[in-house]
Amino acid sequence: MSLQQHTNFDDHAEVMFVCDPPSGLRAIIALHRIWQKPSVGGCRLKSYASDDEAMGDVLRLSRGMTYKSVMAGLTFGGAKAVILSAPDEHQRAAQMRAMAQITQRIGGRFRTGVDFGLNANDIEIMQHETPFVFGDSVVPPSKATAQGVLISMKTAVKHRHQRTSLQGLRVAVAGLGKVGMRLAEMLNREGAIVFAADVNDECLREASQTLGVQPIDVEGAHAADVDVYCPCALGAVLNESTIRSMRASIIVGSANNQLAEQQDGERLSEQGILYAPDYIVNAGGLLAVAAELEGESTAWINQKLDALSDTLSNVFDTASKRSISPDVAADLLAEQRIATLQRSCSLESREGRSSDDVPAGGHGSGDRPQIRDAATG
Repeated sequence: MSLQQHTNFDDHAEVMFVCDPPSGLRAIIALHRIWQKPSVGGCRLKSYASDDEAMGDVLRLSRGMTYKSVMAGLTFGGAKAVILSAPDEHQRAAQMRAMAQITQRIGGRFRTGVDFGLNANDIEIMQHETPFVFGDSVVPPSKATAQGVLISMKTAVKHRHQRTSLQGLRVAVAGLGKVGMRLAEMLNREGAIVFAADVNDECLREASQTLGVQPIDVEGAHAADVDVYCPCALGAVLNESTIRSMRASIIVGSANNQLAEQQDGERLSEQGILYAPDYIVNAGGLLAVAAELEGESTAWINQKLDALSDTLSNVFDTASKRSISPDVAADLLAEQRIATLQRSCSLESREGRSSDDVPAGGHGSGDRPQIRDAATG
């Protein structure tokens, strides 16, 4: 099957297969849309079962970044990088350097940073090789993401239950990573009753001892007897099987690509569960990165985070008026914004916009995909 026939291919502007034989690095970089500003998305390290699984992930995630950008009021195209397998510890630093060197050669049209599987040390290594790896935002991305989830949760609770407080609300947080732990702290301050699940027993003990979080089983977190289910780890947790056993009336979480397949949004609606589309809810991290790239302040980030509430309310209202699920409503609104940006870019191009105004190597988002190999050589 060719790339263009892939289920998750969405006229991506560029898709690059990259490798560095000395370090053993194999990765895929996808730029979903390229406009006047850089295309932005994190670098993920995961042991994929196959190259096809990795391709599906990078195509889906990069598309999600474009949708996340426009729904957060930004004009960055979406991108993503995935490293196809976790390296041995002695290879890790070499692979991070190789990935950074490839990013440097791609030029300023692609900016990347930490994502699942990478840590602060990896980012520090990469930043020695290229300025196109971000990581020094005025607000930590995990904090901004957690703030966005909290704002979105309050919006969903108000829409569903006509209440403005989270006091006494039962919330299950699935995943106590950087975002999940910060969110648990925020929910605790809001007076919510917090349940949590994590594969790391130490994190769970810490949350229980310091925040009074009630531990629940990872496998059964989706079926917990709570008001709000909050997936904050890996995606595809909302599927035909898990949806059937859910007791929460609202789903608001930071994980990417929470719906395993398109039909799952409709399944949630049919079961009376209000789903807040993930790429709106978790936009805080991108806003923190955008502030770093644009030289903006904490106040700017907070203003953009507050605006997520109006965006989400618009999605819920559109879904109700058109009798569609919120994920479909969000996609429709995002695609309208993308089309507007595309027309603006095309108009500027026709009016003779100077190539000096475009980031190095920039292309219009309508270009055919470029599929090529790169090595650090």
